Amino acid sequence: MADVMVYVQHLLGIGHVRRMALINRAIRDRGLTVLVASGGVPDDGLDFAADQVVQLSPCKTADSNFSGLVDPNGNVLGDDWKEQRKAELLAAFSNCAPKLLLIEMFPFGRRAFRFELIPLFDAARTAGIPIVCSVRDLLVRKADIGKTQWMRDVARQYLDAVLVHGDPALFGFDHSFECADEIADLIVHTGYVAPEIAPDPASDPAQDRKGVLVSAGGGAVGAELIDLAIAARQYSEKYADAAWDIVTGPHFPADRFDALLKNMPDGMVLHRFLPDFRERMARASVSVSQAGYNTLMDVLSTQTPAVMVPFAQGGESEQTERAEILSKEGVISLLDLDGLSAQSLAKQIDRARRPSGLKIALDGAQKTAAIIAGMIKGTA
Repeated sequence: MADVMVYVQHLLGIGHVRRMALINRAIRDRGLTVLVASGGVPDDGLDFAADQVVQLSPCKTADSNFSGLVDPNGNVLGDDWKEQRKAELLAAFSNCAPKLLLIEMFPFGRRAFRFELIPLFDAARTAGIPIVCSVRDLLVRKADIGKTQWMRDVARQYLDAVLVHGDPALFGFDHSFECADEIADLIVHTGYVAPEIAPDPASDPAQDRKGVLVSAGGGAVGAELIDLAIAARQYSEKYADAAWDIVTGPHFPADRFDALLKNMPDGMVLHRFLPDFRERMARASVSVSQAGYNTLMDVLSTQTPAVMVPFAQGGESEQTERAEILSKEGVISLLDLDGLSAQSLAKQIDRARRPSGLKIALDGAQKTAAIIAGMIKGTA
């Protein structure tokens, strides 16, 4: 039994899990219980911040171009697996008997999982409970308008609310979703889901920042950025003698991690994962990373000077688009991986400045939890 059942499916990175964990924690802070149904490959380093996690038969994307679904060993998945997954998910819903169903992204993403999510929506409708979509501020744009209209139709048919984790002060959901005005009554902008970082009363962030923090998100992609950043240190005029932390992420290829570890220069420390990543960022002189939603939120929360190189493979446009907007606002330094050299990256690291002047809401987890609690109370 749980008050809220949350569906999360990570395929390549772990950004969706991190964002949902912040929301789950805020929901639990309101005294509600959370069960997560996870369809991604299990990892001991993942924290869903849930009371219970049901692991569905796992899958991941075959490659960074999202060409298909495979099991953890790389085997292509077919109809038998889909039937098994659907049965597992519906059983989890039946056993959980939640008061509200919270779905991450779908129908605005995860279209490949409609084989199990449409039946789940039908079950929730039969049970008479609210269905809510949690979706980031920007979608990957679709060339086929039919797919965009399908998203609209599914949202209109099933959803009670679309909680967009962004702030219209920067841009609204209509910036990337052409049919937003046709579901305007469902859309609520919650503000960005960012971590709450308690200030250290004994520290002056403006004076006590030291070193460079390099990260690659979950690590499934980003190896080239890691290699460039390691090579860039020797060319930096400001940070060549500073300590650099290199965080590959839990899904960084094991063979490449071992190779880097054997040849890591003095003054640089290689990590797969840092449990205090956000606190380290708050103390770093510069952050170097891709431009995923969660890393941007970490930068904004900690006010850390940042250099970002967006992931743009497989038709993924949202990192680049969001980063371009924030770059124009003076929040980050934005670079394109194509043609980037260690020398040019070092120059941008030296020039990085603390973000300032941007006024957007960063309490999206708390507002999301308040909305969900209100919907559950309203249906009690």
